[in-house]
Amino acid sequence: MKQKRENPDIEELLNSFIDGELTEREKTEVQRLISHDAQVAQRLRELQTSKMLVSSLPRAEAPARILEQIKSSLETETISGRREWNEEHSDRRVGVRHLMVRKLLAAAAMVGLVAVLGSVIYTIVVPESHPISPVPTVAAVAFDGRLELKTDALRTVNTFIDRAIEDNGLSDSISVESRGGKRVYSLICGQEDLNLLLADLADVWESCNSTTLFVETKSSGEQKFDGVSTDRIIKIVDDLITPVKPIITKDEEEIEKPTIRVKDAKKVHLSIVVAGSE
Repeated sequence: MKQKRENPDIEELLNSFIDGELTEREKTEVQRLISHDAQVAQRLRELQTSKMLVSSLPRAEAPARILEQIKSSLETETISGRREWNEEHSDRRVGVRHLMVRKLLAAAAMVGLVAVLGSVIYTIVVPESHPISPVPTVAAVAFDGRLELKTDALRTVNTFIDRAIEDNGLSDSISVESRGGKRVYSLICGQEDLNLLLADLADVWESCNSTTLFVETKSSGEQKFDGVSTDRIIKIVDDLITPVKPIITKDEEEIEKPTIRVKDAKKVHLSIVVAGSE
């Protein structure tokens, strides 16, 4: 069993499985291996969590002073290269210059990486009493629901959701607060914006132990949907807010034919409650 854990071929196979690069036969083989080997299954979960952490890193630009240092160093190297043009072989001079550029770029990349990691750490350890962005007031919404996610990787899931909100430009349409160990995201936006956000959150479902949707309806009160996927949530929202217009015959009698759905631009409200442990 230990040999399987340390076998580089297993690592490569699991990484290809996560990235969707395997054939159907190879996928079946990996699934069979996971179901019979607990250590391989655990390693797969670790690799999936690592992928989620890397994809949730926010984008950050290197400080401006790094760019100035690179320009200054390149100018210095250019002047030095001209002075040594008649003293050294042309190929050697070009090689030295390229080496210096690579070193400077590597240093700039390291500084940029440190800045990115620092930003991620700050978002994790920032006090929970940080200011809450106001949510636009809407007189009425076409859909009102609450999505509860339970996970054993609370920080990872919250960081992933924060990144998805930022990438979809919904920071001004959502409020975030902490309630007794839970993270609550309250979103009011258009249906299309909600669909795009849910599509980006599909990968986080792998880290959730349970996903439950509660919907408030005028006719039936609160409805509960257990084990919902992002695609199912999108369909539930669409079914609830899209009115159905029946087809009528010339004699104005209803017949059994496919109905026509009339879609309007409407606002929806969804609260995402994330609970669990680290």
